[in-house]
Amino acid sequence: MKARELIKRLWTKQAGTFLFFLVLSAAFWLFTTLNDDYREEIDVELQLVNVPENVVITTEPPSHIRVSVRDKGFMILSYRYWQEMRPVTIDFQNVVGHGNASGNISIPVSDLQKQIQALFSAEASVQIVRPQQIEFYFNYGESKRVPLKVVGQFQPKNSTSILTMLRYEPDSVTVFARPSMLDTITAAYTDHIVMTNLEDTTRVEVPLHRVAGVKFEPSVVMLTLACDRLVEKTVVVPVQQVNFPADKQLRTFPARVNVTFQVGMGMYRNISADDFVLVVNYEDLIESKSPRCKLAFKSLPDGVAHVRISPNEVDFVIEEVSE
Repeated sequence: MKARELIKRLWTKQAGTFLFFLVLSAAFWLFTTLNDDYREEIDVELQLVNVPENVVITTEPPSHIRVSVRDKGFMILSYRYWQEMRPVTIDFQNVVGHGNASGNISIPVSDLQKQIQALFSAEASVQIVRPQQIEFYFNYGESKRVPLKVVGQFQPKNSTSILTMLRYEPDSVTVFARPSMLDTITAAYTDHIVMTNLEDTTRVEVPLHRVAGVKFEPSVVMLTLACDRLVEKTVVVPVQQVNFPADKQLRTFPARVNVTFQVGMGMYRNISADDFVLVVNYEDLIESKSPRCKLAFKSLPDGVAHVRISPNEVDFVIEEVSE
């Protein structure tokens, strides 16, 4: 049976009447429902206007104010979907012109109540939900350049890999703040970032940690991290003395020991025995009654891991040195 013939059989006078009253009752129900009062929370845009060209806003005011509106249902729908809501404005010249030129402006949001109320119908009941205080910071272009510090934890995928490079661009940023704050800022820090299972070269954007009253340019930095496969290497390092009196001379047996470590393949040829400083401290020997002394590193090259000394204890004698 064709669809058109089926529709003709189903469409009777009784069916048409039923559908008419169904639509009519739905419309009546909708009109009655939308005529009731409802409460809805709506975001109203907030804008800071009339900012002079020589002024830098270091911390912006909130972009929206959340208000609770009680009104007829059809008006609530209009606010939500159809009506173009004008932004609420704060005139920079007015608020600073009141004598507050400290670089920090704080305005009770209740001062904006008339502007907000004017966006809605006369019958609407409007209550501000948040924030209760509008705050922003500014200065007159005072700035300086500070180094960037990365805050975070970075871990290769497994123990056979090592993080061989951590580079960030740029390595310094411009900071804007009022003079009293600029004097105390020595560096810009990123948000704390944790990255695990690093395997290949990874690039990621990280925002700078926000500080009230401070603006950083740029506000994000690009981190580049690279991992390399670990290989093992052994070098022979001489034992050196530290803090010995001029008339004392240390002799150890053996005089050189093996230092075994793991390093990325890309740095294998760059690490040599000269990069390790292995020492015996005179003060430790004086306090110890053992005929053997334990070796310790004074410095290690960057990029090495799992460093071992063999042997890590040696026999020693302290000789008198004649003038």
